Amino acid sequence: MSDFEDTSGNLEQEKPLNGRYQITLNEEGVHLVVYPPKNQGTPVKEEDILADLAKRKVTEFDGGIISQAVNDATGKSVKIGKMELAEPEIDVRVDRERMEAELTIVIHPNCRAINLSEAMDKINACGVTHGIDEVAVKQAIEHPGKTMTIANGNRPENGQNASIKYFVNLENKGRPLELEDGRVDFKDLNLFTVVNEGDLLAEKNAATHGTDGIDVLGQSISAKSGKDISLPAGKNTKAEEDKLYAVISGQVQFINNKINVLPVIEIKEDVDLSTGNITFVGNVVIRGSVQAGFKVVADGNVDVYGSVSGGTIEAKNIVIRGGIQGMQRGEVSARENLTAKFIENGLVSAGQDIIVADAILHSRANAGKRVIVEGKRGIIAGGHVMAADEIRAKVVGTHLAVATELEVGVPPEIRDEYQILRKELKEAEHNLDQAQKALIILKNMNQVEMPPEKREMMLKMTKAQFQLAGAVDNMRKRRMEIELVFDETRYGRIRVSDMVYPGVKIVIGNSIKLIRETCKFTSFYVEDGDIKTGTYK
Repeated sequence: MSDFEDTSGNLEQEKPLNGRYQITLNEEGVHLVVYPPKNQGTPVKEEDILADLAKRKVTEFDGGIISQAVNDATGKSVKIGKMELAEPEIDVRVDRERMEAELTIVIHPNCRAINLSEAMDKINACGVTHGIDEVAVKQAIEHPGKTMTIANGNRPENGQNASIKYFVNLENKGRPLELEDGRVDFKDLNLFTVVNEGDLLAEKNAATHGTDGIDVLGQSISAKSGKDISLPAGKNTKAEEDKLYAVISGQVQFINNKINVLPVIEIKEDVDLSTGNITFVGNVVIRGSVQAGFKVVADGNVDVYGSVSGGTIEAKNIVIRGGIQGMQRGEVSARENLTAKFIENGLVSAGQDIIVADAILHSRANAGKRVIVEGKRGIIAGGHVMAADEIRAKVVGTHLAVATELEVGVPPEIRDEYQILRKELKEAEHNLDQAQKALIILKNMNQVEMPPEKREMMLKMTKAQFQLAGAVDNMRKRRMEIELVFDETRYGRIRVSDMVYPGVKIVIGNSIKLIRETCKFTSFYVEDGDIKTGTYK
């Protein structure tokens, strides 16, 4: 046995522990538990308990039982009196919009406890019946004095306003056309938005009614329906089932917030780098001129207040008030009629009539019906003027014998076709003759000893011969048809009310006449295969 004995455990066991007490207040009364001291600790004093009861405002108690409990200190609960507990404060508040409810529970000393059922009854009694969060209610019970949001309403969702979806794009107006290789064509500026008849311009997305809401008191809140709007229907548009269509082909313009389709584009200045080329499905009015290298193409008519200086115009009817300076470039082509003050060094054509007030000088002019130059000067000098029915002018040629050719009786496109056809027929006849000669040589060879490549060549030549023969036959038939047209157009006339100078070449159908002497007040026509002259009338 060791000389020293470890007594640390015994020392801990001998540490003094004071007595203590516990007071419980509930609906059954006031209960007291007194615990005894240990290891020479200080016992509970009765006066401490009485002071605590006074603090708790407990006035109805049995002092003898308290004294006995202090003396016995059994650690067991004994009833020492009775007490009516105060009611807890339950505060339910609803905001002005009735979309939110808050709960605050205040428990004072000597208050009884509250359970979830009681809290829910109080909440319902205040009228809050919708959107209650029980978890939040429990938290309010567990944390007295803390305000909790315990209910939320559902706000109404108002309907969407009607809206317009546009199918015409105005964002690229004035932007040059970008080519495939990345370069920019500054002659195509996209200044106008063009649509075709029947194109969809806009569509309305209808307004919606919305969804009703409900507040925390369970009352319905009506939603507002979206506002309706009308389709932006302007001129030359029609509405069908919330969709807007173009009635005609033309230029789109927004005027007073409405879509208008206009059949006319008006250019208030020259067609040049500031406007770029113009392409339009309707009519085009140009207050200025068309400059060199620029092009105007219209499905309708083109009216140019200025001149055309080396530019190109393609349209139905064309009026050029200031005249045409062809500058050996550009072309003016009308599908119907062309009217101009003058034409100089120009290339012009019309499906029907070319009407010029002043002069046609050193130009090539083709008309499907008539060329009329009968203004103040009314002169045709230099170049080649053609018409299917008639050419009329005051003066043809000049005293300097400038080479001038007038041709009537055959539409220009047919004469051009005839010239091309003659060339192609001659070439086809030569190829057919060569093929036939080659076949004769091959057929005269010994067919048994003929090498395979020669036999294959003979087959190909035979096939080519039939194809060429068919093509030559068709060309000859077409040539005959055109020559019949030449014959039928012998009624074409050229009328000159003043002077025809030497150097002028007159062509009517297949007949040709060179003017060698000045003549006046003359008409030219074909009779018995020859060109005759007569009076102007």
